[in-house]
Amino acid sequence: MNVAQRGEGSLAVPSGFRAARQAFAEQIESVWSNAESRRELYMWQKPVVEIRVEEYERGTLPELTALYKEFALPAMLRHCGAPINFYVPNVGRINCVTQLWAYESLSDYDRKQAAIADDLSWQQYLRAADGIVRYRENRLTRRISFPGIDQLPNVATTKRVVDFRTYLIHFNKMPRFIETTEQHAMKVMVRHIGPPLGYYMTTVGNLQQITHVWGFDSMGDMETRRLARNADPEWKNYLDASHGIYERQETQVLLRMNLFDGA
Repeated sequence: MNVAQRGEGSLAVPSGFRAARQAFAEQIESVWSNAESRRELYMWQKPVVEIRVEEYERGTLPELTALYKEFALPAMLRHCGAPINFYVPNVGRINCVTQLWAYESLSDYDRKQAAIADDLSWQQYLRAADGIVRYRENRLTRRISFPGIDQLPNVATTKRVVDFRTYLIHFNKMPRFIETTEQHAMKVMVRHIGPPLGYYMTTVGNLQQITHVWGFDSMGDMETRRLARNADPEWKNYLDASHGIYERQETQVLLRMNLFDGA
């Protein structure tokens, strides 16, 4: 079925709107496809990051992807700029799309979400996705900045595979976690894996939660780099120092979606 036909009868698209939307998407695609230009957007360095997960009906990812390209992304790009990334699971919670969007502040988020809600293209996406998207959740996080890390080139945004880790920290242990990570973990991780795509502390959602994302070329690359990290004598210092901090640790392996390829 043609994606545009799915929403017919529920919300009409004005003449010329589709062409204007396509022209805008093509303009963004030219930026997105150039990794160096994309890093210059510094989306991954913005302080507030929304982590959004949409669970879809089994077998409907191709149709949902087409809906993203046709309706959702033009609205989001128009009001928010390029996302940090979109991901689908390789190992972990299946039938889900994970999105990362960056903002300057909570008020910036609020203002842009209001603009998106009024966008005709976004309204068309919501109508067309009815029956495809089963469940949606999101949380707002604040990016943790580590000295010296932000100045490094962040190639993790272009990696095909990411280790998407979520930690629940014991109550009142967050300052100790951040200090321990900075003093013991980060230098070893950067040495063997490279800078993270981001370290995020939840501010709206499940509190005491940390999400951090690391990029790899492949599952084999991830295994090789992890083994090297685990063999590093300094890694044990981190394991010892972090004992008693964690309530729970969860990880997923996600694959980057190339939404702009052939969009």
